[in-house]
Amino acid sequence: MSSTTSSDDESGDVLEEPQLKYERMGSDLLEILKTDAASCVALHCKFVALGTHWGKMHILDHQGNNITSKRFSPHTTTVTSIALDDTGEYVASCSDDGLVSVISLYNDDYSQVITLDKPAKSVALEPGYAQSSSKQIVFGTDKLVMCVRTWLRRHQQTVLHQGEGLVRTIKWRKQFIAWANDWGVKIYDTKQERRITHISRTSTNKRNNTVRPELYPAHISWKDDKTILIGWGNDIKVCAVREKTTQNLREPTKYCVILYQFKADFACCGIAPLGDQIIALAFLEEDLQNETADDHNEPSQRPQLRIIEPDLNNKESYIEVSRDALSIRGYQNYRCSDYSLEYNGSEIFVVSPKDVVLAQKRDEDDRITWLLQINQHREALELVQQYGKRLKKHTYLDVGLTYLSHLMDDGDFAEAAEICPQVLGNNMNLWEQIVYRFSEVGQLREISPLLPRGDFRLPLSCYEMVLEDFLKQDHKGFSKLLNEWPSELYNITTMTNRVLSYLDRDAHNPILLAALAKLYTADNRFDRALSIYLRLQDPEAFQLIRKHNLYKALQENILPLMQFREQQQEAVDLLLDNMEYVPVDRVVAELEEKKNHLHKYLHALFLRDPHLGSEYHALQVRLYAEFDRSRLLPFLRSSNYIPLEEALCICEEREYVDEQVFLLGRMGNASRALALITEHETDVSRAVEFCKDQDDSQLWDELINNSLDKPDYIRGLLENIGTHVDPIILIKKIPNNMKIPGLRDALVKILQDYSMQTALWWECKRILSSDVVALMRKQMNVNMRPQRIDESRDCDACGQPLLCKRAGTRLDFPVVVSFLCQHSFHDKCLSSRDCCVCKGKMRHS
Repeated sequence: MSSTTSSDDESGDVLEEPQLKYERMGSDLLEILKTDAASCVALHCKFVALGTHWGKMHILDHQGNNITSKRFSPHTTTVTSIALDDTGEYVASCSDDGLVSVISLYNDDYSQVITLDKPAKSVALEPGYAQSSSKQIVFGTDKLVMCVRTWLRRHQQTVLHQGEGLVRTIKWRKQFIAWANDWGVKIYDTKQERRITHISRTSTNKRNNTVRPELYPAHISWKDDKTILIGWGNDIKVCAVREKTTQNLREPTKYCVILYQFKADFACCGIAPLGDQIIALAFLEEDLQNETADDHNEPSQRPQLRIIEPDLNNKESYIEVSRDALSIRGYQNYRCSDYSLEYNGSEIFVVSPKDVVLAQKRDEDDRITWLLQINQHREALELVQQYGKRLKKHTYLDVGLTYLSHLMDDGDFAEAAEICPQVLGNNMNLWEQIVYRFSEVGQLREISPLLPRGDFRLPLSCYEMVLEDFLKQDHKGFSKLLNEWPSELYNITTMTNRVLSYLDRDAHNPILLAALAKLYTADNRFDRALSIYLRLQDPEAFQLIRKHNLYKALQENILPLMQFREQQQEAVDLLLDNMEYVPVDRVVAELEEKKNHLHKYLHALFLRDPHLGSEYHALQVRLYAEFDRSRLLPFLRSSNYIPLEEALCICEEREYVDEQVFLLGRMGNASRALALITEHETDVSRAVEFCKDQDDSQLWDELINNSLDKPDYIRGLLENIGTHVDPIILIKKIPNNMKIPGLRDALVKILQDYSMQTALWWECKRILSSDVVALMRKQMNVNMRPQRIDESRDCDACGQPLLCKRAGTRLDFPVVVSFLCQHSFHDKCLSSRDCCVCKGKMRHS
């Protein structure tokens, strides 16, 4: 069913999602309407009862199929109204032929026909008709009549209302019957058996004439048990039945209030509730008050199904939510009275003579469909994931594939590749198809990072196709894929041969060579891979050697490893870590022509163990002198294996004074070393430091004698030797009349140094004396402590008990002498006043 939404204008504004979906009833209904015309319908959740202008009644499903073999022809002319009970078992119909018919769809024996002498325009069944014993029916002619079954199944008719024109529509809900005549809408309470309200018409033209009801009939619909919707011409009302308290039983206890009433810009052809909103079938006409029965010159516009809701801030206005123009067959020839609208829950049927359209509230599947139609595929895919199993028509895979196809058609290959994993999942066939499609458009590079590489994998041909594409266009990308992809994803031999074919045309391509090395590594051909890495000076060579224990290969690749620039230290460490495979002698022999490399190797060897390679320390002196003088002197000081004479010659050749001084000092030729210092140094402090280190008085004399002709040296000596040599000796040797700059300051410093030394000497002496006195006092305190002599203690000279005793009595104590050395004696046993044991004159056994 096609429709046009009001927001779908030609200005290119963003479309708003429709509120309803439409479906034209077909199947058997099409055959019915070829020879007949629909006049009215009644809805049940299980079927649709359709009345025609030829007096027929058809029972159809909601798709338009006949669901019963019975043929109902209760009338001879137009069926004006059909009504159902709640169970859907009984169907009532009325017609212009003056008959009111009630039939049972399940009981062939039940049928009731009421014959009238005038056309019947409307009919309604008691909602509980199937279970009711009274079997109440209400029908309308120029009056409203209730028919009730009485004793012996007779029927009694009661006129409920008359005198206000034809009763064109009746709606029965619970205890309330609502009907419309030419003057207005009334509500009857079946429990109190009285009319409780009258809602008058308000539509008038400029001449104060009401709109003709035969052309613009009233339409009423119950929203719930106490709320009713009324659409009449361009007037729409929302009314509610309320309770009132009264003690007079004769007065009605219910009344009706108008909640909202507003003028519409259309003529209402039908009205129904849609949740808190109102759905109205709109017939568009410029001046509906001047419409006459015979005015059919101008073609009609398409009817519209509008969703509106009352304005809560203004009871006389409304808010239009949406409008859909319906493609009704033959709409150009229809007037307002040719349309009707019936609803049942979420289903709304729009009836015209040659067409019946079903409108339904759009569900989640419809929202997905609409998003796909307006190319909002990503949002549709997200909603599919959100709705999950609630969807009946759409699946994540179907919507995802639609999105993929849309992206591919639009050329958004990056986005298409991004959603492939979540859409395709582990579907092997779909993955193959999408890879080939990317290949067809030359965009394999977009999908390559997203191809499955875990437990789920594609055929080898898919991965090889991607690698081949990179090999043709992007060598760096090809090498990157080899790093990222497990080698099980492709045939190694095949890819190796293809790389070799490219190297035949460009043999020195470093990227392809590195890729070939990776393939050789994956194929366990480590020797070839190492050869390429060394040729390229690729740091992967070190990792390859360590990972696969290729240490034997070091013997043949010493020089290539040492030729690495940024990783040379790593190469040296690798050689030193594996000296069992590459001995020091082998490395030295290999690097003999490459002095710089040899120097770095021997330097690292010395740092690791100064005793390893000691036979090459003489060679190292020359290498340090040539390549790294800053480390020469520390090396000379640290090594015990250097031939001093040879090292001295090397330093003399290069005029390295500091190194010569150290070597001469180490060789015992301090005088020559001092001469070098005084000869090359303008600052005497270096010579002073040297003399201090040597601590030789003769050397100090030589320094003084060598400095007598250098005033600056004399001043420096005066400032620095005060604590090592008597300054008087130097002062006496200074030639007369020699001008020494800063002499006064130097002499002042000598005096200050002497004063400081004297002060230090006296202070140290005081501290020492104080310590001696404190220690003597401590010793005296120790000596003055009493000593305990046990009764069992023996004399250290005679061996007899020191304290004599007799059984049970104590004799007079003898004189006992005890020394601080813990030896004790009888006084008579001592030959002198000293401890005999400590003096060695006797030995206690």
